[in-house]
Amino acid sequence: MKSKSNAAMRMTLFALAIGVTATVANAQQGTFDLPVSAHWGTAVLAAGKHTVRVPIPIGQTYVYLESSNGSKTQIAVPTTIERTASENRCYLHLTKVNGEYYVDEYRLGVAGNNFFFPKPKPARDVDRNVKAEEATLINVDGNWRAGSR
Repeated sequence: MKSKSNAAMRMTLFALAIGVTATVANAQQGTFDLPVSAHWGTAVLAAGKHTVRVPIPIGQTYVYLESSNGSKTQIAVPTTIERTASENRCYLHLTKVNGEYYVDEYRLGVAGNNFFFPKPKPARDVDRNVKAEEATLINVDGNWRAGSR
């Protein structure tokens, strides 16, 4: 009886692995060059080249992140997904808060989606001349399929 339950467990895990692999393979995908180390949801990415994948259908609420150095795939879960008009521009909104960088928005223009991610609130600065937050845009190049929603 134990061998039957072990076999059933292995088949279940195998089917799950195939499903995750198929989901990642069928995804909107882009690459970007991160100039600094940054937090993206619960993931922390080193500076350098990375790949971002958003599973199709877009209704799935996670984003796969992969570094070009061969490190493990990480998953970021957006707090909010907003539908917008489709456009040909894709970018990351990178914000510096309290001396560290955070990706707080991923704009997937071709699919008409904005993904928003958490970031900490800025600390109150004693010196009012110091900016609490600084932001920049990082271009995301990719193999986008228009109309894939």
